[in-house]
Amino acid sequence: MNKQVGKLLKEAGVWREFVVMMILRSPFDICNSILTANMMQKFMRLIEQNQSENLGKTLGVFFALTVLLFGYNMTIWSTIAVRFTVKLQKTLREKMFHKIMSLPASELMGSSKAEWFTRLNNDIDKAVGYLVNPINFMHMVIASVNLVISSVIMMFLSVELYIIGICCLVPFFMLNVFVISSKINVFKKEAQKSLVGYTDWIDAALKEKEMLAVYDAKDFAGKRIAQKSTGILKQNMKAHNRGAICNMFYAFSGMLGYLLLLYRGNGIIEKKLDDFADLCKVTQYRGMLVLSFNCVLNSIINMRGSLVGVERVNEVLLGGKDDGRTTA
Repeated sequence: MNKQVGKLLKEAGVWREFVVMMILRSPFDICNSILTANMMQKFMRLIEQNQSENLGKTLGVFFALTVLLFGYNMTIWSTIAVRFTVKLQKTLREKMFHKIMSLPASELMGSSKAEWFTRLNNDIDKAVGYLVNPINFMHMVIASVNLVISSVIMMFLSVELYIIGICCLVPFFMLNVFVISSKINVFKKEAQKSLVGYTDWIDAALKEKEMLAVYDAKDFAGKRIAQKSTGILKQNMKAHNRGAICNMFYAFSGMLGYLLLLYRGNGIIEKKLDDFADLCKVTQYRGMLVLSFNCVLNSIINMRGSLVGVERVNEVLLGGKDDGRTTA
């Protein structure tokens, strides 16, 4: 976990609750993967053995297990995750408000109203989103658990097919994480700065509209607002384009791996796997492996954007404090 995020959790006093939530939520994806893969294998085997009369009964069993699994997941979200999110947002906003109010007048006036408004709202939303929003830190951890355990199971079923799948994924994953998406955090930070300037000009234009009319400066103010708005759009588009390139490479690696899996699968069935049902099971695990890789990648991309909010919140809440006491 990023040190800035660890400091934020400790400052908000929700570290233990977050760990408990993660532990309870982590098994979901791998349990879903195991259930789906075994269901596919069972269906294929029944069809191969001409036991289609048992398909309905088998479907009923797997449907019941799926309902229980998703029911557990929904219970975790409704009883723990939602409560945690509300508590974290409330605590951070209260602490941020009191911290801003306790600042010396000189420091308070050193930044614009828009700057403080952005920190109190947008930055806190981003900080909370880093932890609980879809495809962010929490989903990265869950996908990583699924990735590791699915890899172990897939190696047990067929080492060769696992190596084929990994060789198609890892190079593109490393390229996306360390090269293509590395600038996303910079673009998001610039967009956040442009948002502050945009809010400043909007506030001034609304409050001083009579003064702008007297000095015939309405067009000038309008141009400045448009420039700031365009700046936000440009930076967000740069980040979006980087994300789109990452998704393109992910799709290519997925198709390549699937084709190689089918190409080698026929020969491996004859040597190592019992039947086509086993190949379907391996293919299903490989599909979940690809989904986990994609989830981890997209989570890292989103986290880099949300981390801007975490850093800006900590700048206020932890300003002047000894950073050593909140080491993650």
